Amino acid sequence: MAFCKNCGAQLEENAKFCPSCGTAQAEQAPVENVTPEVEIPVQEVEAAPAPEKASGNLNVAQLVWAIINLLVCCTPLGIAALIFTVIAKDAPTAEEEAKKLKTAKTCNLIGTIGGAVVIVLYIVFVVVMAMVGAMGAM
Repeated sequence: MAFCKNCGAQLEENAKFCPSCGTAQAEQAPVENVTPEVEIPVQEVEAAPAPEKASGNLNVAQLVWAIINLLVCCTPLGIAALIFTVIAKDAPTAEEEAKKLKTAKTCNLIGTIGGAVVIVLYIVFVVVMAMVGAMGAM
C-alpha cells in the first residue's frame, strides 16, 4: 500500500499521480520497508559547577595557634595541627582546603583545652600539697 508523499492520501498500486492533490508520484517503496521518523525528546542536563580552587594561602592564625599549642599545651596535637595547617595550602580544591583547616582547628582546640585542664590540675595539686605540707609542719 502506498501513500502520497505530499498529502499522505492512500494511493493505488503504481499510481503516477495522487487522486487527492494531483502531485506526481515517483516509484515508492512499499510501506513495510519505510522507517518512520521518530522524534526523540532531548533532555537538557545542567553541568555541575566546577569545584572552586583552593586559595593557596597559608592560614597564619592557625599556624601561630598550632605553634603555641605545640610548645605550651599539647605537643602531639600541636604537631598534627601544624601539619594540617601547612598542607591545607596545597589542597587542589577549596573544599579539601577547608576540611584540612577544620581538622587543624579541631586539633588546636582539643590541645589547648586539654593543656589548660592539665595546667589547672597541676596548680590545684601543688596548692593541695603545699597545704598538706604546711599542716604537717605544725
